[in-house]
Amino acid sequence: MTVNAFIAIDKPAGITSFEVIRCLRRITGIRKIGHTGTLDPFATGLLICCIGSFTRLASFVEAGDKTYSATVQLGQTSTTGDPEGIIEAVDLPSTVCDYQEIAGKALELSELPVPIYSAVKISGQRAYKLARNGEEMIIPPRGVRISQFEFSSWPDGSVINHNNQFSYRCRVSKGTYIRSLSQWLAKQLGTEGYTISLRRESIGNITVGQALILEDLTPENWQDNLLKPQDVLVDLSEMDIEEAQYNIVKNGGDICGATPEIQEPIALYYESVIVAVGVLKQGQIHPRIVL
Repeated sequence: MTVNAFIAIDKPAGITSFEVIRCLRRITGIRKIGHTGTLDPFATGLLICCIGSFTRLASFVEAGDKTYSATVQLGQTSTTGDPEGIIEAVDLPSTVCDYQEIAGKALELSELPVPIYSAVKISGQRAYKLARNGEEMIIPPRGVRISQFEFSSWPDGSVINHNNQFSYRCRVSKGTYIRSLSQWLAKQLGTEGYTISLRRESIGNITVGQALILEDLTPENWQDNLLKPQDVLVDLSEMDIEEAQYNIVKNGGDICGATPEIQEPIALYYESVIVAVGVLKQGQIHPRIVL
């Protein structure tokens, strides 16, 4: 069976993103499946998975902005920045904070540290493996863009509750580590902190409300609610091609049709099915990825 598709999963806490892939392989009987942006085991929420040849489109999905909601524990630190690490107590601040000012500063951030317990590769090895072995490393900060940020209020109207916890919601660019943002926010509040809960609410235009629950999927129903490529690949230009053009594209040939207003990359559709992603080349469209 050949199926090329995008499927949205609402990842539960307690499993890795790759375990979601393993579950999907068992349910679908398809080996070639990947995901678009790792969620830590303690995190929940939207995980867009690519099936079949759509795994070659993962980078376009990963590039989209993402929305998260998070809760932070103040007055404690974690070696990993989340509940998986070793927790130590630190002093709490005694000053009153200007939350609006801190929110404004968050929107101005241009870089954040990369956690040492991350999947970033250092000299060919994952940083978290080096950290577990006690090896020291220098990881350059990563450029970020935070387009939306707001503190959440608890039912009594407070930002920080009686357990010294606060929550926030943000929309961030690719590669932003929420664990690092939480630690930065805790410092702005005059103390240390770590992320105790994290939920990814959206990737690009796809929301967690469109996601499926793994336990509800069966070999018979998993194809019932697949995502449309046009909805997932919103940052790509779209172009419908005819049969003659399709016959050229599927063999890697360039086609005419580029117009001044078209921007690359370009999703090429034949009979409403995405068949390639093209780039501009000497006034023509060159299929960089043929599906």
